[in-house]
Amino acid sequence: MTTDTRYELMRHVYEDVWIGELWNAGDPAGGRVLAEHFFDHRPIDAFPNTKHGHISMALDWHQAFPDYKFVIEDVITAGDKIVARYNSSGTHLGVLSGIPATGRRVTLTGIDIMRFDGDLLAEWWHNEDMYDLMRQLTATA
Repeated sequence: MTTDTRYELMRHVYEDVWIGELWNAGDPAGGRVLAEHFFDHRPIDAFPNTKHGHISMALDWHQAFPDYKFVIEDVITAGDKIVARYNSSGTHLGVLSGIPATGRRVTLTGIDIMRFDGDLLAEWWHNEDMYDLMRQLTATA
């Protein structure tokens, strides 16, 4: 596989399926790009760090923000990894981490690092500005 072909495959899996289907559309079928041994390196106790826990987390996020959209700003690939910087926004219309719907429009920025195993996502690390998100959800007028 050429470097350009590998880049296009990784970008398609990450951007079109994982982000586009699972996170943006709330379609659990987008989870098909996660390896069975997928490991999610994030500290959210409510969801296991597994493929099925990750899909459940994405669906929970989608019910809290049904119009949420992730927009990929930059993508870098190297070897078996893809790194992406994104901006995202949506309206808080459902419960998120015990916070009832506020109707507020929120934004969030972050960086994902994904490791591939063949053509499947095997590991995920991410860094998001969750402090700012919680500030937006809980700020008093």
